[in-house]
Amino acid sequence: MNKLHLTRRLIPFALLTQFSAEILGDTAPNLDKDCTDPSNFADPACSLWLSVEDCKDVQPGDSCPHHPPYIKHIGEISAHSYHTVFNAIYDSCDTSKGPGHWLVVPNYPVIGVEDHAHRDPRSWKLAWDLAKDENIPTEDIALAINPLPKRSKHQLHIHVGKLMDDMKSAINNNQIVPHDGHWHQVKLGNITYYAIFDDGQFTDPFTMVSKKVGEENMACNGIIIAGAKTGFYVLHTGGTYDSGSNSCTYSVFVEGQLNYSCPP
Repeated sequence: MNKLHLTRRLIPFALLTQFSAEILGDTAPNLDKDCTDPSNFADPACSLWLSVEDCKDVQPGDSCPHHPPYIKHIGEISAHSYHTVFNAIYDSCDTSKGPGHWLVVPNYPVIGVEDHAHRDPRSWKLAWDLAKDENIPTEDIALAINPLPKRSKHQLHIHVGKLMDDMKSAINNNQIVPHDGHWHQVKLGNITYYAIFDDGQFTDPFTMVSKKVGEENMACNGIIIAGAKTGFYVLHTGGTYDSGSNSCTYSVFVEGQLNYSCPP
């Protein structure tokens, strides 16, 4: 994988709201089809995919002429070519001081966390490298994918930011999450997460969670990758999925554990 070519571009706060899953939700008419399906193409949930399509030929570091607020950062993954990285942070922030908010988006159609046939686990490594290239300390890095009921876009995207202090404290306490290769409960407020520590390279966080909850329930489970001084944690939380009603028994806006606030 080539090193990311990075530059910075700020977008107005009004545009940031389009990524708020708690406000909008995934409104795609056909949740089983991606954004290239005629029934989904014109829905607001596919606006992120349209941005990727419009900007996919822009060179590294250049502004996309059809979407001037966005900058295209490019990282190469063999077999799936390039991903697009959008900077989505308040226009009053100086991101050279960090933290920020970035979206890492595949340049091919992927529905979301539940799209077993098309999601690529190497997307996580690309997002991790972006965070490191933006000088976020390893133990502060946080990557997140929201579950189906808590996302706003019908195209897989990984949120990149800093980890909230309460989550950072909880998972780095070895009495709560031992480094023993097993899943352990982490309670924050009224939300229970399950966390496992890994001291190696990224393998496949999607499969790690899928083996635990069942592939049929992946739509309901949000995933967080949280950095540590050595290695990283994989966390998930969510319930079970009823395909007949297209509903989850439980889901959490896991992106809420990421800090996008302006630096001092």
